[in-house]
Amino acid sequence: MKKILISLFLMLFFASGCSSSNVSDNSIEQSDIKGYWLQVEKDWSGDVTDLTNNKNSYLEITDNRLFFYSYYWDTETYGVSDKYYKLEKDKIYYDYYELKGSDWKDNMDEAFGGILNLSIKDGNLILTEYNNDKNKDDGYEKNTYKKVDAKDWPIEE
Repeated sequence: MKKILISLFLMLFFASGCSSSNVSDNSIEQSDIKGYWLQVEKDWSGDVTDLTNNKNSYLEITDNRLFFYSYYWDTETYGVSDKYYKLEKDKIYYDYYELKGSDWKDNMDEAFGGILNLSIKDGNLILTEYNNDKNKDDGYEKNTYKKVDAKDWPIEE
């Protein structure tokens, strides 16, 4: 009887260990994305632009805000668009208004909020936003960013 119980216990132990290790929840931690990023590629529904040598678009990610910086040649300054965000697994939910309370998803502004699908590949941060979350064939914008050291951050704050 003891051997049967031990065998049963071992089978359950190994089965649960194997099954949980095969399941991927695609979770990305906030510590993986916080910091400074240089945009190196823009993909508008298959129309890809290499921005590797074009140091004009940057992204700063803090605990709860996204700051998108773009260089304006006419004024030789950076403009900024900032958004509040919440990270859930591999999605960034953003809005121009702070996302508060337990029902923040229901209160996101349709005109100013959205969802960025997040992935990290070869150390690059990839943010993809679909024109229509229900039909992924309606087009997308995919922006790829490379991590920048704080000492190389060109934006004066």
